[in-house]
Amino acid sequence: MAHSARSISGNMLIYILGAIFLLGMLIVLVKGSFQEGTGIDGEKTLITISEMQRYGSEVERGVRYILQNGHSETELRFARGSVDEGYGLITDIPVRQVFSSDGGNVEYQLPPAGVSNGAPVNWQFYGDTHVPDMGTDGALSHSELLMVLPNITESFCSAVNRTVGQDIDLTQDSISDCTTTTSYNGVFSDEPAARSIIDAEVPKRPATEACVRCNDGSFHYYRVLLSR
Repeated sequence: MAHSARSISGNMLIYILGAIFLLGMLIVLVKGSFQEGTGIDGEKTLITISEMQRYGSEVERGVRYILQNGHSETELRFARGSVDEGYGLITDIPVRQVFSSDGGNVEYQLPPAGVSNGAPVNWQFYGDTHVPDMGTDGALSHSELLMVLPNITESFCSAVNRTVGQDIDLTQDSISDCTTTTSYNGVFSDEPAARSIIDAEVPKRPATEACVRCNDGSFHYYRVLLSR
């Protein structure tokens, strides 16, 4: 009888501990469902951001590969397939093309679905914007080479900044003029840069990637491919 009592007591302890564990898990799940950035939608957003960052790293490696092969930064090109979007044709000296197997060997990928504010979006590449505290700064600031995903939603923009640790006030314009965008074709706008991200609006610097608000109210994600 003593042995049976101890066995029952031990089983009851296991049941109690199991119930406590399940209750704890339930509390975590319920609490998480009411927090911003959690739940199924939050997880999908984090996965999308992670995939976007991974692709940005691939493009950045493609740029470095071309430079390491003896080509200058002004020779870099970002054409894709046979489509001319202001970047030159991909058949034009393939060894300097980031999206050519003979050049950067990066496969062009469409932007992630579901992040646009409704406007058509595509990856864009610019050489007319200076990022504070990067490369040559000050009165003779140089433009960086940027990879940009324009016209994304404000909520996705906020999620990106939380992920990269940027506390940017998206009610304020972060770029002085978003209308001067020119597709990069080997020409940088320098001394001073045609555009500059406003220093005071980016608290954590240098900001190698972030999401900013433009003066037309749109939201743009950028990643620095090359600091100058």
